[in-house]
Amino acid sequence: MDRPSPASAVDWENLIEAVRPYLSTLVDTQRTPNARPVLTDDDSFYESSRVPGPVPAVGTPLPGLLDEIISNVLDRGYLNGAHPHYFGYFHPRPLPVAVLGDSIASLLNQSPAAWRMGPAATAMEVRTLAWVADFIGYRGAVGSALPAGIFTSGGTLANISALKLARDAVLGEEVRERGISGDGPRATVYASAEAHYSLSRAMDMLGLGRRSLRLVPTDRAGRILVGTLLERIRDDRRAGHRPVAVVGMAGATATGAIDPLTELAAIAAEHGMWFHIDGAAAAVFADLARTRARFNGLSLADSVTLDPHKWLFLPYGLGCLLVRDPDRLSGSFSDQAHYWSHDSRTDFVHLGPEGARPWKSLGLWLALRHLGRDGYERLLMGNLDVAARLAERVLATDGLELFADPVLPICCFRATPPPGADSDDYNTALHRELIRRGDFHLTVCRPNDEVYLRVAINNHTTRREHVDALVEAVVAARATLGR
Repeated sequence: MDRPSPASAVDWENLIEAVRPYLSTLVDTQRTPNARPVLTDDDSFYESSRVPGPVPAVGTPLPGLLDEIISNVLDRGYLNGAHPHYFGYFHPRPLPVAVLGDSIASLLNQSPAAWRMGPAATAMEVRTLAWVADFIGYRGAVGSALPAGIFTSGGTLANISALKLARDAVLGEEVRERGISGDGPRATVYASAEAHYSLSRAMDMLGLGRRSLRLVPTDRAGRILVGTLLERIRDDRRAGHRPVAVVGMAGATATGAIDPLTELAAIAAEHGMWFHIDGAAAAVFADLARTRARFNGLSLADSVTLDPHKWLFLPYGLGCLLVRDPDRLSGSFSDQAHYWSHDSRTDFVHLGPEGARPWKSLGLWLALRHLGRDGYERLLMGNLDVAARLAERVLATDGLELFADPVLPICCFRATPPPGADSDDYNTALHRELIRRGDFHLTVCRPNDEVYLRVAINNHTTRREHVDALVEAVVAARATLGR
């Protein structure tokens, strides 16, 4: 077969013809996800990845490469997050219009990093940020000349950015120039023991130190103990430390727990601290009629993280940080370079940590326009209904114990071990047996240092019958292990 020539780099007609036979197979991964296993994981992939070899010396015709991709990914190493039996880490079944948005954005290659790198992309991104803030009931940025926040590659970078805002706001912007002095008071940040790992990473990257992150114990439902938090803050003040921020969880990754946000807002205000809410997983539920009361206090936050690539059902790669005072963004991230011409219009490059970046928000713009608030709310309510059904089935099944009534589409439960058996060991073995059978994919977590099975319903096509089947599978796996 002839080798590709350099001219093929711009040969769109041949590319379209080469791709056409594969389109149906690719789209079927989303149209009929049940036709494939929940997870395939060929052990040889890991071994080959350790010795990748040199870059190919000559090119390969596109059809052969597409065959290789289909075989490698779909047949040998594929996490099928579109399958209604996938209940693992947040891995949504992407909305078709969101996939279309990503495709258009990649083809046009516009960047919203700066106005002149994509005028329409930048303008549409500003509007999309405002829509997200409105959707969750966070309207602190109304009237500002700057956007309501920034889009990032995910919640981790959004949380890191939020703690940088907190550091600069509380310690003074001169910290940007002089850094953190080892001779000064230790800057401390407070969050629950259920906090995301990105907070400790942020403390490290911002020079505050991982030991300055105070992880506060939680109650049996996974919510921060406010009394203990106050004790920690007062102890640190007596020791000469400087409390900088309180982080409230609005949907803990493991359990879905939501901290008492109004109380945390009052504590932050009393002690002159920044109040950040990590709602990466679940802030999108904040303004739904069924769940709104659980998120009371969200509108009081100085900043809120959320991930559209979780329960807004977008492909991976889009996180978001919303801020009450957008001027804080330019105060913390603006910079200058002799080769950069400043534009009086929106330049996101001066509002966040990233420079040139892809236009990932186009898929969200399309989804919000296509579905509207009503369409999205119906999808989210569907997931809430399925989680409630699972909790109902767990409570009605002998030998199963619910961690807490699910507020969000995350449901944790465990099985009662046989007499004399250790609960953690038994539930770990039960999880292994479920994964070995291959019909379902779920994870384990350790709230309060106890092992539970964790089910996240992050697929807008998962129905009651799918969680009914999961409970039946758990019962059958228990029979295999012995009750």
